[in-house]
Amino acid sequence: MVEKGLSSVNDQSQTGADADTSSDDNDTMDAQLEERLSHHLAGLQQVLTHLTRDANALTRRYSQILEQISPSEGQPSW
Repeated sequence: MVEKGLSSVNDQSQTGADADTSSDDNDTMDAQLEERLSHHLAGLQQVLTHLTRDANALTRRYSQILEQISPSEGQPSW
């Protein structure tokens, strides 16, 4: 489905002549789907990068707070 997108029953039962003319349409649709997938994956990567950065900052801050509370114990063991 990722490669060809959603298709109806009519699209699957095309004749040979119809398939030839729709080949260009399919190539165009495939290119558009590929572009949309690429766009969404780039957005997902950006979100995950931000979440990772924020999680690391939160972990550092949590470690600092723990050190202030009990500096003799050193770093947490997790």
